[in-house]
Amino acid sequence: MGYSYTVTADGRELLDCDVCGNSGGVRKIRCPFGYCQAIAICPKCRAEHPEYVSKAGHKEQGCERRHEAFMAEREKEARLIAEGRFVRCAALQHNGRVKVCFRGKDGAEVYYWMSHETYDALPLAAVFAVEDYEKYGPLTRAKVYNLHESEEKTP
Repeated sequence: MGYSYTVTADGRELLDCDVCGNSGGVRKIRCPFGYCQAIAICPKCRAEHPEYVSKAGHKEQGCERRHEAFMAEREKEARLIAEGRFVRCAALQHNGRVKVCFRGKDGAEVYYWMSHETYDALPLAAVFAVEDYEKYGPLTRAKVYNLHESEEKTP
């Protein structure tokens, strides 16, 4: 998502309010929990809709809970990597299979092919290691493709 701007006759861009659409005096107000995108809001809408900018309003919308869940996943990821495990960081679908990249200490990466069923067995929003996927189906170590060569090379 992004922000909307009104361009003035002299070429200046004024931030538009996310609530009413007016420009002038609009400021971006950050989520007090650091979870959702900052809202662009004018003074009038800030006064009429305090729930958009208040800690209580963001808490009611679930920002605190979601931020805590996000931080717990980041801590889990750091712990798994510190234990020497590789955690999922990216995936690519190709010819009916999924090639999954797992990252470990010092940015080291390993790649595995797996079926869509195996890949889809675990939710995308959570942190998982290679061993977690092995419980759901066979994994095949993937070759690393060098963009400057025409053939795949085994690491």
